[in-house]
Amino acid sequence: MDLLERARALAACPLFENLAPAVLIRLAERARATELVRGDRRTTEDSVWVVARGVLAVVIRAAGAEHTPGADVATTSIVIKRGAPAIAGNAVGIVRVVRPATPIVEVIAEQPSVLVGLTVHDVRDVLEEDPAALTALADRLAGLLLDQAP
Repeated sequence: MDLLERARALAACPLFENLAPAVLIRLAERARATELVRGDRRTTEDSVWVVARGVLAVVIRAAGAEHTPGADVATTSIVIKRGAPAIAGNAVGIVRVVRPATPIVEVIAEQPSVLVGLTVHDVRDVLEEDPAALTALADRLAGLLLDQAP
């Protein structure tokens, strides 16, 4: 996936759709494409993932689960059956950019998928360099959250 393909994948994400083209290019320059096969896993520990293609199950581990014996044992088939789906255009892990204490999320490929990944640090850097980009992202996030409100 070249630079323009990564930029297009980011632009297709509703969260990033109001960012200026120059900001999308700066993000795409820092991004990496990752191809997954069914069962491959990634976390939001230090990355933000945008789904470019495919379907992934999203699992948020309960607070303290990493310290409970056996709590980290979950077969791929169980997670895929019970996890919420992430589809093309979804961003996973963006909240950790502004609130690092947010629980880590794990995504598991349900089918061959492509993710565009950015480190949390890189996203933070780009947003700090461009206050207009930060405002656009915050406005879009608020709009998406309010649209989901009952």
